[in-house]
Amino acid sequence: MNPITHFFASWCLANSADIDQRDRFLVTIAGVIPDVDGLGAIAYLVTKDSAAPSRLYHDYHHILCHNILAAIVFTTIVVLLFAHKKKVTAMLVFLSYHIHLLCDILGSSGPDGHQWPIPYFLPFSDKVQLTWAGQWRLASWQNSLITVALMLVGFALARKKGFSFLEIFSKKADEALVYTVRTRFPLEESE
Repeated sequence: MNPITHFFASWCLANSADIDQRDRFLVTIAGVIPDVDGLGAIAYLVTKDSAAPSRLYHDYHHILCHNILAAIVFTTIVVLLFAHKKKVTAMLVFLSYHIHLLCDILGSSGPDGHQWPIPYFLPFSDKVQLTWAGQWRLASWQNSLITVALMLVGFALARKKGFSFLEIFSKKADEALVYTVRTRFPLEESE
């Protein structure tokens, strides 16, 4: 799935526990960070018409950060260095990372039908490649529907909790979104 979907999925997950803004940020980032191994796409785009186009994206996307070791290392570093509520944040970070992997298994095939298998046990073993025969395309209606549904959940959470997914980027933008949502859909007294 695309990084926007991963972002909304992990931010919604971050709101499943009573954690502060920093820990919500860590859980949210955990759901997006596996795609850092896809940054080689930039090098490919810059060099694709050259005599030796970069193969960083083709060779390393879904390899470096889409495995159990990367999930453990990221979770450990994030929790030890940054988390306030370490136990709950560790569980959510690890789960968020794995939701990313699951989403990629479900909906990340290319336009040609090529699947991006997840080499889950790397670097310990390359024998297991997680795939699903029904994997839908990255630009599918299913991925779009999931993204829209997660955005709606995000708006509902903003209405209820008084902060939104924009808290990751800007306090003012977050406040403006919460104000707009609560103005359009006011809280009832029982809420």
